[in-house]
Amino acid sequence: MARILVGEEWFDELASTSLYESEFESILLQEARKVFSEYYVVPFKTIVLSEEGDAKPDLALIHRQYRRWWVVEVEMSHHSLTGHVLPQVRRLARANYGDAEVAYLWEQSPDLRRSSLVEMFKGSPPRILVVANAPVPGWIERLRAFDALVAVFQVFRSRTNKYLYRLNGEFPSDEDVEIISTCRCWALHRFLKIDSPAQLEIKRGEVVSIHHETGTLQWERVDTADSVLLHALRDHPLEPSTIYEIVRSTDGVLSIRLGKVSRV
Repeated sequence: MARILVGEEWFDELASTSLYESEFESILLQEARKVFSEYYVVPFKTIVLSEEGDAKPDLALIHRQYRRWWVVEVEMSHHSLTGHVLPQVRRLARANYGDAEVAYLWEQSPDLRRSSLVEMFKGSPPRILVVANAPVPGWIERLRAFDALVAVFQVFRSRTNKYLYRLNGEFPSDEDVEIISTCRCWALHRFLKIDSPAQLEIKRGEVVSIHHETGTLQWERVDTADSVLLHALRDHPLEPSTIYEIVRSTDGVLSIRLGKVSRV
């Protein structure tokens, strides 16, 4: 189990089974304005209907300029992907959202403008965001079929009941990043082949940190006669025959994520 040392005080990660989902959701809501600063965070515990069956989400994220919105499913990492998470996300992704949902959301938050909600609902349907308390291998890849993102909000607590939080995975603000290049695993496992090296802005031999949902990875640029590669200084979790994207956020941080077209 992960630990964080701040000054003289240790913070221990709370085990997934030590929290009820309702407790985890309450902690997330307390920090929601900081975590989702571009959005109104609104309780969305109403039944929505789809051809796959009905479902009850947990939260909605409404962009503060009503550009887009997200349906949020809060999950614990020990929940079954195939038995629970996938069926729930499938229903939410294929549900119908209309006047009843507008009315429900408007009643939950005095900050929302009903007329703007109505107009927003006439546009593209919401995307699905799964917020888990710890990263789980395979969730991002399997849920990508429903255009869903998986965000990780890890909770750490000290012996004096102080809390720390670690964000990981994918968040809606990631939509505003610049895509630098697609890439894929090369013939040797620890190498990535870069598809658009002119955009990379990493010098030959330079070592850079690139964030991934599993943690920060160190990579060194290596040039061959006809290719630009990134060499992982330690082992990495990226999979062969999978297309990834290297992206840069507005603060200059590089990240690697699953590409929109994910299979070679």
